[in-house]
Amino acid sequence: MSKKIALLIGVSEYEPGLTALPAALEDVKSMQRVLQHPELGGFDEVKILPNPDAHTMQLEIETFFSGRSKEDVLLLYFSGHGIKDDNGRFYFSTCITRKNAKNQLIKATAVDASFIHGQMDDSRSRRQVIILDCCFSGAFDQSLVAKDDGSVDLQSQLGAEGRVVLASSSSTQYSFEQQGAGVYTRYLVEGIETGAGDLDQDGLISARELHKYACSRLFENSLSMEPKIIVLKDEGFDVVIAKANNMSAKPNPDDIHNINQNVNLDGMRLGTAKPSGDINDLEPKTFYLRNFLEPYENFIKELIKLLSKLANNSFKSNSDTVHEILSIIKCASDADFAFVLGNDKQNNWYVKAHSTICDNTDSDFYFNTLNSYILPTLSRVSIFNPAYHGTYKFHEDKKGVVKAFVIVPLKTLPEAEVMVICGMPHDSYLLGDAYGRILSSFYKATQKLLLNPELIEAAILDDLKKDFGFVATSLYERRFQLFCERLQKMIVYFEPVLHLDADDLFISSWEALARDPETLTAPVDLFAAAEIWGPRFTIELDQYFLVMATHSYQEARRKAKENRAKDIVPLSVNVYPESLMRSAYFETVNRILKDKVITSRNLILEISEKAEIPQSNDGILLECPLIFFQNRLLEYVKKHKIRFAIDDFGVGYASVSRLAGLNNPYHVKIDRNILYHHPCDVIIRFVHELVGANNLNPSNVIIEGVDETTPISLYQLKQLGVHYIQGHIVGKPSPEIYRLTQQQHENLRSLILGEIVKNQPNATKSVKNYI
Repeated sequence: MSKKIALLIGVSEYEPGLTALPAALEDVKSMQRVLQHPELGGFDEVKILPNPDAHTMQLEIETFFSGRSKEDVLLLYFSGHGIKDDNGRFYFSTCITRKNAKNQLIKATAVDASFIHGQMDDSRSRRQVIILDCCFSGAFDQSLVAKDDGSVDLQSQLGAEGRVVLASSSSTQYSFEQQGAGVYTRYLVEGIETGAGDLDQDGLISARELHKYACSRLFENSLSMEPKIIVLKDEGFDVVIAKANNMSAKPNPDDIHNINQNVNLDGMRLGTAKPSGDINDLEPKTFYLRNFLEPYENFIKELIKLLSKLANNSFKSNSDTVHEILSIIKCASDADFAFVLGNDKQNNWYVKAHSTICDNTDSDFYFNTLNSYILPTLSRVSIFNPAYHGTYKFHEDKKGVVKAFVIVPLKTLPEAEVMVICGMPHDSYLLGDAYGRILSSFYKATQKLLLNPELIEAAILDDLKKDFGFVATSLYERRFQLFCERLQKMIVYFEPVLHLDADDLFISSWEALARDPETLTAPVDLFAAAEIWGPRFTIELDQYFLVMATHSYQEARRKAKENRAKDIVPLSVNVYPESLMRSAYFETVNRILKDKVITSRNLILEISEKAEIPQSNDGILLECPLIFFQNRLLEYVKKHKIRFAIDDFGVGYASVSRLAGLNNPYHVKIDRNILYHHPCDVIIRFVHELVGANNLNPSNVIIEGVDETTPISLYQLKQLGVHYIQGHIVGKPSPEIYRLTQQQHENLRSLILGEIVKNQPNATKSVKNYI
């Protein structure tokens, strides 16, 4: 006779270096309550394991999986810290888990995910459910999959009929607690206890349904968690975990399945099914129209796979690289030949680069065909038609085989440049407009991104999104994965803000700036991607950067020995308006302040004017977005005493009504581009007057981007009433914070007093021109 057995592990107490998680044991007790309940989970055995050491945890897990029958349902639950080592391997923490002096995990104090994989493989049970409410839980399967070289049959080793893993986060995410309990566990328990997790109304709650219910609740509450369901065979989705005990509270199935129930004489109305938390996790009986980009997914993967091999070969010659790039395109397109045509000043076409040509291919035939039958029949207007990303022609070869010749524009007129792909199958699925867009994106990106496969793949997906609007779900998820991986490589630099007074000259605050660790420049591709792909990306960026910036500032203060309260000046961190509307960002701010990474007095959130204030909330159009947004900011002020500022005033969505409506920001930064408009003094004076209307506590005005080439001097800015500036003339962004040196102090003081003028093109102009 089959049994339902559960082992619930909660780790709340930790060695120094890991934060205590008191909610972990609450999670375990909540799961125990619903699983043991005879009318809900109905489990025969539920064992709790609180705060075990590594040896005890391994022993209990091995005992749990061994000696079971094939039909037994086994449920292993873990709540605690999930940890990834430097190689990306996933570990379960124990009460003795700790790190060494280099902040690296001491592996003997934790339980490797591969150990649990092994116990799952050895168990006779074919219905196994693993629930992980911990950081990086989506990495549970990666310890085995990541290093697969094709020599191991992972399907047979891991693919037990009912194995399913519910993970509270992706492999790149932190999970978090809310109101005393793990939020993912709370919604799992809620789905069982209320019966709301029975999405298909059959009286049973499967692992798939429970996961979907938790995702929908996270979505409703705007929590930026991305739970994952990991399974190798579809049967795993339907392992039944509990019964639905409150059937009477559920809606009549006729209301769902019979649309006539929602029709009246006055019109029609849609059903009220709750949205899913996973974009690719659909509501029951909902079918989306097939996205036309889906067929191109494998083509993109093949391009990137071949590019990765090329990158590993470290080509140094640009001509060789272009030759190899065209060979990659030829191979991935199942074509015979590919080349690029340029256009000289005499309006003649010439071959700039070409691929290898397939064996047993008559090159003379191809060139004759192109020169006689293909290119002469295509006008420049047709090739460079802005409504299309390419054209094609069919031609029959000597053997009577019809093949396609595709011409893709790379550069528009007058610097005309085209790519020609020869000999594709006439029935190739690639003969669509998206193919031309992918090729042009791929080719152009390889010319400027130094054969970085991840950045090039991201560039292709960004271009598809910009051109076509909607992309296939898997492409969207892949872009988010690339985004997160690149985001986690970024580092933080700090740029000083100077109090502009010759007699009281000092650094008044710092702004945290994201930097690419390789180029030490701003990762503009990340910001562009966030704005292209929407809220999920912007929120992920803002949450991650807020955590990274405040921790880096804490470390920089420690190194600079500026830890006394009077020495610490505020730190400004940029944030998109959309993120401030979300509970996930609010909770991130709460966690940082609670952990005392920074005080609310020293944290300023700078709202970018380059992004629009959200016009809707939870899918409902707002009548007055500015007032709604202002009220949201007041919640931060009331609970956390956070101060807000306005960044980039003068560009994007900046407006007088928006500035006036944000209720006395701590400071307003005027974008550097304003300084290059004449007369900039009018704008500067106007902003001062506007923010100075509150005489009791007027906002500070900061001029950004001031350097030696700025067409207005520090003396002139001071005469205009500017009290704060930021830019290279004060100091370039750096990973350290510091005080002004004596030499810097003297030079800046002289510039403010107008005693010296440094490399400024308009220095000969009279000060009268600006004041």
